[in-house]
Amino acid sequence: MLKPACSECSDDGYCFVKFNSILKANGGRLTKERLDLLKIICDMKGHFHADHLLKLLREKGYNLSLVTIYRNLALLIEAGIIRRAIVQEDTRSGGAWYEHVWGREHHDHLVCSCCGHKVEFSYPAIEILQDAVAREHGFTLERHHLELIGLCPDCRSKETP
Repeated sequence: MLKPACSECSDDGYCFVKFNSILKANGGRLTKERLDLLKIICDMKGHFHADHLLKLLREKGYNLSLVTIYRNLALLIEAGIIRRAIVQEDTRSGGAWYEHVWGREHHDHLVCSCCGHKVEFSYPAIEILQDAVAREHGFTLERHHLELIGLCPDCRSKETP
């Protein structure tokens, strides 16, 4: 049913074990449907919408509702397996974007406000500044999300005559 570990699992932890512990803490259990959903998510590359998951699950013969997917996305976020990748809602393509982050290096995003093109990036100076800001205000960072929104080179060139 589910691989013993997804491609990003390691000796430090397995995503389905973490998911199970979050489910138990919330009074739930690791059902076959949740395992099916987790398997699909763990095999996904790149960003996805809940609608993408629904379509992929149906293509593979699984019968989950969109409501069930959304309910479990919140639990998968809490478990640290996925995150809401792009905060800016994309109404043209189905709302929020998510990505599988378990065992992957942290990164942030550049998003084109015109065409939606996404660029993942890491910049050590930004990480240092965020830590400094948190410390200055007495916070201990657990996670963060940085999304820079602007025009990509292609859209910018279309705007100039």
